Amino acid sequence: MAEYTSDQLFEIEEGKKASIDTSIYENPDFLAIQMRQIRMALTSGLDVAPYVKPEYDWMQMEEIFTGLEQGVDVKLFADPEIPYEKMHQIRKGLINGIDISGETKYSAGVLKQLRKSKEEKIDIYKYVEEGYDPEQLYQIRLAFNHGIDMDGYIETDFRGAAIAEIRIGLEEDIDVTTYADIKFGWRQMREIRFGLENRLDISKYANPYYDWEQMREIRLGLAEGLDVSKYTTLMYTSNEMRKRRIILEEGGEDVTVSSDDFELYTTSGGIEAYITMKKEGERIDRDSLIESLAELDVTYGLIEENIEKICSGNYDKRAILIARGSIPKKGADGSYEFFFNTEVDKKPKILEDGSVDYQTMEKFTVVKEGDVLAVYHDAEEGDDGYAVNGTAISGKKGIERELLKGNGFILSKDKHTYTAAIDGMVELNGNILNVIKHLEVGDVTLATGNIDFDGSVHVKGNVENGAVVKAVGDIVVDGNVGGAEIISEGQVTLNRGMNAGRHGKVTAKGGVVSKFFESVIVMSDGDIQVTNSVNSLLRAKGWIRSSRAIIGGKAFSSRGYKVFNLGNEAGAATQIQTGIDEDIVNRIGELTEKAKENNKQLMLLGNSMKELQIKYPPEVRNTLPLFKKIDNAIFTINKQQEEIQKEKEKLNLQVLFSREATIAIDGVAHEGVTCILGKGRWDAAGERHVTLKGTGGAVVNVTNN
Repeated sequence: MAEYTSDQLFEIEEGKKASIDTSIYENPDFLAIQMRQIRMALTSGLDVAPYVKPEYDWMQMEEIFTGLEQGVDVKLFADPEIPYEKMHQIRKGLINGIDISGETKYSAGVLKQLRKSKEEKIDIYKYVEEGYDPEQLYQIRLAFNHGIDMDGYIETDFRGAAIAEIRIGLEEDIDVTTYADIKFGWRQMREIRFGLENRLDISKYANPYYDWEQMREIRLGLAEGLDVSKYTTLMYTSNEMRKRRIILEEGGEDVTVSSDDFELYTTSGGIEAYITMKKEGERIDRDSLIESLAELDVTYGLIEENIEKICSGNYDKRAILIARGSIPKKGADGSYEFFFNTEVDKKPKILEDGSVDYQTMEKFTVVKEGDVLAVYHDAEEGDDGYAVNGTAISGKKGIERELLKGNGFILSKDKHTYTAAIDGMVELNGNILNVIKHLEVGDVTLATGNIDFDGSVHVKGNVENGAVVKAVGDIVVDGNVGGAEIISEGQVTLNRGMNAGRHGKVTAKGGVVSKFFESVIVMSDGDIQVTNSVNSLLRAKGWIRSSRAIIGGKAFSSRGYKVFNLGNEAGAATQIQTGIDEDIVNRIGELTEKAKENNKQLMLLGNSMKELQIKYPPEVRNTLPLFKKIDNAIFTINKQQEEIQKEKEKLNLQVLFSREATIAIDGVAHEGVTCILGKGRWDAAGERHVTLKGTGGAVVNVTNN
């Protein structure tokens, strides 16, 4: 047994402890990490015997064994000559019924894009055969998914990042022919695209001889309405351009010059001129003063009152304003005129008595195809001023606003008018304008049929028992909802509420707002807001708020509660709970186990690396395929560890929010109410106006008295 390393012996011993047939991998030609893959597969009851061969590296084994576990035909890729990266793409395709095993002549990256394109039912073979690389194919695939035709705009010499700039420009309906040219690098393309998005005169800098940083300085100057001709010369570096841009933003350079009698100081690019006399109280001839000022180029805007003071000797050592030009005025900024209500509030109004007004809630703004949504009004030119030397100073043009982005509209050729491309619901969120499909129906019953819609749904009537309403967008129901199922990837609003008789459910990726729930299961990835909830199961990853009462049933909120009354005088059993969402707990557990397994693999790979370092000199070791595989695997696993750590940090932040959750009760917490915060429990006894928080396994009242 001396021929085995300690790691190999450990894997054999662990296998025997698990009562598996270790003879299948008791071969010193296997690395310890290969043995580990085989051992874990055998422990899971997989028949891996046909693939237990030293010529398969551990990563190939992992792909084959995973494929066996998933029930795919591993014979399509179980070939030692197929690298594990390619195996991975073939296996993932087979899971979805897609066979790309006949395309192994392509790189793993190309295989990935082929697989993705087949899953998305698009054809990118033309571009694959023309030799586009994975990064380029990824951008082409994204373009297809957005209905964009890239032909005529791209070529294989473009980097993927350059194709991305062209794709984004086409999606935003800007004139990409101004930069879809191999003479521009992708960063230069981006600067030109930014300029087009912000309605700037890109002719001032769309020159391949400018580097992208010079382009940026010119673009930023144009965006501020500056006269960029003051620095748009190739002789200036981007840093020099930046300095000159900042000077222009601040109004120009200050200059000090001197004559026999005084020092002259001009500010704000020459708009004001001050003089400081060298001899206090000395008189000076007016003609001589005017002549001296003219020699220093101060000829306009002279202030006679101060000239008289100087000529009469009525001055001290302080600077005297001797001339003032005219300050240029900035033009009006560009602006959008919208033809729909951009301030739709999907939350109900809380009235003074604590009740909720659902009727005044704004649900949707619905538009028809061809309706004008917005018109852009250009920024205006500024009014020129002049300096004390008579030079005109250009007024700043107002700042243009960037193009609106989004879907469901048509932008006019002059980039000023936005028109609805479809009938639907219009929303504006920041700079994003969307018109999504919108369906309005009356009652939804078993007779009318269920609804499964790729937009928003407005049910103006009732949703009866057994019906299903499913939508990609928001769902609003004006009438009553019975034992139905409501499923939304947006927000659900039930204006009259829902009485499900224990046979109904609401599921929403956004929030849920309802007048009441009775015997309903409600699952929300956002908040839940309800006036009254009776004998229902509420589960929110956000807040749960009730303006009247939660009576009976159970509720779970990750962020906390703000309610009026809990329970009722009859002592209805009511349980509300805060804590860490189980999905988050499970995901953190999965990530932790994956990190542990990665650490184990890193240890085995590190030990194998050390063995090769001892056994071979560097000039031999560095050429070994095995050494390269180990080195690559260590790099890959370390990258995985970084991603795992980032995801865990995000999840742990959510855990922190959950630990800080409170239950605020503005009215009465009746007997029969149980509040669980973390590991602590609090049973109500008719208390009023309390705020509860979990601390160290206990629940404390943190109400400020």
